[in-house]
Amino acid sequence: MYIDLHNHLYGCLPPETLFRIGKKNPNPRWHLYLDSYEKAYGKKIRPSTFFEDYADIKEFSQLYHFREKAPFLHFQAKFNLIIALVKFDEAEIAEVSHDVVFSNSLMDISYAEYRLMFGKEEPKESFYTKLMASLEGLKKGEESAKKAGKPIQGKLVMSLHRDLNFERHYDWMKNWMEKESLIREGLVGIDFCHIEEGFPPKDKQSFFQAVHKDNKAEPNTALSILYHVGESFRDKTPFSAVRWILESAEYGAHRLGHALALGIDSDYFLGEERTELVSEAKDQLEHELMYYDEITTYGPFYAKEDLEEKRKEYKTKPDNEILTIPFDETESQYLHTFQNYAMSKIAKTNAVIECCPSSNLYIGMLESHIDHPITRFLQNDLKITIGSDDPGLFGTTMAEEYQHAHTAGISEKDLETIRSVSLDYRSTKLSGRELD
Repeated sequence: MYIDLHNHLYGCLPPETLFRIGKKNPNPRWHLYLDSYEKAYGKKIRPSTFFEDYADIKEFSQLYHFREKAPFLHFQAKFNLIIALVKFDEAEIAEVSHDVVFSNSLMDISYAEYRLMFGKEEPKESFYTKLMASLEGLKKGEESAKKAGKPIQGKLVMSLHRDLNFERHYDWMKNWMEKESLIREGLVGIDFCHIEEGFPPKDKQSFFQAVHKDNKAEPNTALSILYHVGESFRDKTPFSAVRWILESAEYGAHRLGHALALGIDSDYFLGEERTELVSEAKDQLEHELMYYDEITTYGPFYAKEDLEEKRKEYKTKPDNEILTIPFDETESQYLHTFQNYAMSKIAKTNAVIECCPSSNLYIGMLESHIDHPITRFLQNDLKITIGSDDPGLFGTTMAEEYQHAHTAGISEKDLETIRSVSLDYRSTKLSGRELD
């Protein structure tokens, strides 16, 4: 049996189901898909003949599946096909929730947390009715699975937007949890996903503190904080990307989505030039100087005098200036040291890393599964779980994700340990709603 703690509800849809849903939709939202797909892949899609052009499910699957090594924006372009084709009304959300839970049960998943995101400006009334629709669907999916002799628990995590209305949506849900047992029992966490560039964890620190305060005051409605970080970081150096992961853990995120930058082989960046804002470089310098003595116990690093000199230089530059920073063998050595330092600090927190091998291979543009940092995470005593992310889009299953982790170097014994402890990393346990 598998525990899947990182997946997105609509990303679980197999191509056959998405095609059927889209064909029944009289008004697909093509504008959300066409431009992004053409920009990413250089191909025009004709909406007027779409369902004729892709009537062969193999052709549709090739259009839908994301199995190439490409940046996050390419992945988003393909995910936008889901957004375009679905109605995303209450009836469909309930149906999808039911069907995903039931199909997961047939794949030997006994517990799963499904992430769902509504619009930034979703009206309060429709936010509520859609939330209830998903929870009702999950519950009915559990009932169908039980009748089939495949019991499963399906819980909901609401993904919030990094830039707008996340506090308002959180407050709505907390209030509803007090009044509605279905929401209280089925909603277990909040998540921040989508594009992470431009949204540093420090901007969420006070919000994280407020959630933890609420969890302590009202444990019966406690929610976990899940945070995608270190997955896509083209806007900064890998040093800053590692720091973002460390900050997310220290600010109180219960589970960290992907966190590739934390453990990926530092040589992966050799020969690159990275750009980042002066403001980001300043934050990184301040961290390195503040924890210099601790960082340097993990290996070779910059001379302190050089960091102090660079600090003086950056003080004369405007925060919005963009720096270009080459990455050579010396930088690689220092990054390896900084990664080891950060992993040691994260290991002392309660944060769990969610590894999603297929997703990380493609979006992280790794050479192969062997390059996944999951083995390094284990060697550094980090708590990890394995998830499927968007199994419909990636064309994968939990069984295959575990096999990919084995290919990456995780022994069968360690895989079994990961499988057995993953239930302890469920949201209700981490948030304090369920006690030992």
